[in-house]
Amino acid sequence: MKIKRKLTYIFFSIMLVLTSCTSTNTKNDQSAKVDDKTIDQAAEEILEDNGLINDAVEKPVGEPYEVGVTPDDYNMDYDTSRLLSLDEKKSKYYPKDGVKGLYFNTYNVNTPETYNKIMDLIENSNLNTVVIDIKDDWGNVTMDFDTDDEDIKYSKIDIVDPEAMIEDFHNRGIYVIGRVTTFKDSIITEKHPDWGFTLDDGSLWKNAQDEAFMNPFLKEVQDYDLKIAKLAAQAGFDEIQFDYVRFAEGFETFGDTLDYSKGEFENNTEMDEGEKRVAAITGFVQRAREELQKYDVPISIDVFGYALQVRHAEGIGQDFDKMANQTDVISAMIYPSHWGSGSFDLDKPDLQPYELVKRYLDEEQEVLGALDHPPLSRPWIQDFTASWIGEGNWMEYDADAVQAQIDAIYDQGQNEYLIWNANSEYSTGVDY
Repeated sequence: MKIKRKLTYIFFSIMLVLTSCTSTNTKNDQSAKVDDKTIDQAAEEILEDNGLINDAVEKPVGEPYEVGVTPDDYNMDYDTSRLLSLDEKKSKYYPKDGVKGLYFNTYNVNTPETYNKIMDLIENSNLNTVVIDIKDDWGNVTMDFDTDDEDIKYSKIDIVDPEAMIEDFHNRGIYVIGRVTTFKDSIITEKHPDWGFTLDDGSLWKNAQDEAFMNPFLKEVQDYDLKIAKLAAQAGFDEIQFDYVRFAEGFETFGDTLDYSKGEFENNTEMDEGEKRVAAITGFVQRAREELQKYDVPISIDVFGYALQVRHAEGIGQDFDKMANQTDVISAMIYPSHWGSGSFDLDKPDLQPYELVKRYLDEEQEVLGALDHPPLSRPWIQDFTASWIGEGNWMEYDADAVQAQIDAIYDQGQNEYLIWNANSEYSTGVDY
């Protein structure tokens, strides 16, 4: 503190010299003129008197700074949300050898048989992390949060007490990630149809699975998801993961038939519709990172694997590079079953789990390495059998298939991953 006060004193002393030299009575032109050398010498004498420079120190040579402009190192107009890195936001439960996690369906948390089975699997393997739904795929807020927010209370089903659950996980040394299904929400859109997309008759638009999406353009929609995320952070979740951070699939083909507001982009004629969607989604990810930083909680986002290859998926609003640049962790869903024939030069990707994962990570590493703020890569891999993709295109996903994906991740120099099975039924005999 003494050094800070001393530097402050010196700074104002120098400024006093500069100010007095430039504010001399202009009636006397001669007395008002003080050349640059005189000013520099006066400032230098103050620094020397305080022991901050001496003749032995080589003084920098270069162009003088313009009046009112300071070097970047002293410029206070910077992105304060970048003050904490991922390492600085990690909780004490962050696994030293990297996150190796399972999706744990919240509805199974209160089923003793399933709960004990998952706990035994984790405690007797190299697994160390669970991903738990905070807001599920329909929009139900599954946690018994203590809140007066009427919208959250409307959507709550109180499956679990978050603090008690997290305490149990932490006592077992398990890292706990809270998953928020962000813009797919069929619950709150019942209460607020104007938060969604409506048809000509005023009814809420839903996809073929009877699911509604919220409108990412609206600040109140973003605020709602962020309120839930902040409650989760306060309850003790180690990390917040945002899934479905996008518009509905194929939105570019039918969006112009729907009624909805574009928020701050409503009257923007310089951006096309796709660019507006990308800006809305990227803006939300940035907001999430900025607003959750004060809780020392990292954020992660889930993205389609194909977003990497498309890079700029305007239809759903996902620009891979821009989103990745705004998050702490990116989890691409690279399930082999989700790629079509010819992807990464593989005829039947589901039959070649090792090659699919390896080739995907080859491309992703190159893209992430070129970003200003590259996130940690923690891909989602599959432990489910995709028999629906057609005879001859799929195989049974067992321990060997899961291990093949994990081996590819390690062979690519990475050590973090998440494994998906919607019913939390995982293969045994995997080395992990």
